[in-house]
Amino acid sequence: MSTFIPILFNMKKLLFLFSVLVISSCTKIEDLLIGGNTLPPDYTIENTTIENYINKLYISTIGREPTDTEFSTDFDILRSTNLSQSNREIVIDGLLNKAEYYNNLFKLECEHLLLGLDTADINQNIHVLNVLISTAQGLELIYFEDALEKMLKLQEVLPGLGNGTISNMEMHKRMVNNNFYDEINMGTENFVVSMFQSFMQRYPTLSELENGKLMVNDNNASVFFVPGNGKEDFINIFIESDEYYTGQTNILFNRYLFRDPTSEESVNYSLDYINSQEYKLLQRRILSTNEFIGL
Repeated sequence: MSTFIPILFNMKKLLFLFSVLVISSCTKIEDLLIGGNTLPPDYTIENTTIENYINKLYISTIGREPTDTEFSTDFDILRSTNLSQSNREIVIDGLLNKAEYYNNLFKLECEHLLLGLDTADINQNIHVLNVLISTAQGLELIYFEDALEKMLKLQEVLPGLGNGTISNMEMHKRMVNNNFYDEINMGTENFVVSMFQSFMQRYPTLSELENGKLMVNDNNASVFFVPGNGKEDFINIFIESDEYYTGQTNILFNRYLFRDPTSEESVNYSLDYINSQEYKLLQRRILSTNEFIGL
């Protein structure tokens, strides 16, 4: 009997301890379920990826980094939906509607086509032409008046981009139809070659070059199977051609993704631009890609 009682006592003690452990463990599970039955979001995209994307967007579209307020606002928009396509476009559209966007676009195109010409240079040229016109006569007067008209049209580009009265195509037409562009690309052949290289990133074929020169020099000719006569006809035909849209697609792919588009991408993006006539849509499509983000 004396041996049995301690054994019985120890068994009861062990059963009690086991019961305590079971109850304790059950209580912990219950507390966990009650206190945290909503799991935190599973963010599969790191914050640094979104942060880098925002900085890239600002530099690419308006030429500067975001302010602290801009960064915080756009980060919250993108983070809230784990960088969804719709919210990418919300942030991009916000940037493409800033006045700084048009200033940066004008600056980039002037650097590309007019060796960095700015609004101060345009205003100075207009002033000089007005002075020259005041004393000119005959053919000189006609030349200076024509040059002034083209400079005044170039002066309208930046405000026109901002208020929506001037499209990207119209901007390009005015940027290549003035005495600045002519001085950079002196002579008919250089002018035609520069158009192909600037907008299509290639040299013209022999036929394109010869027909282009004929048309610019006020002869009847066809470029891209479209007949014309005169420099303005050449510019309009050139910048309204399908190849122009393809060239713009290629330029933006290289600017934002540092590569040429594939054949499929070139056709797809160019057709979208042709159908929409919206340069911003072309930009938005590229800027919202996973490739640009770095995913």
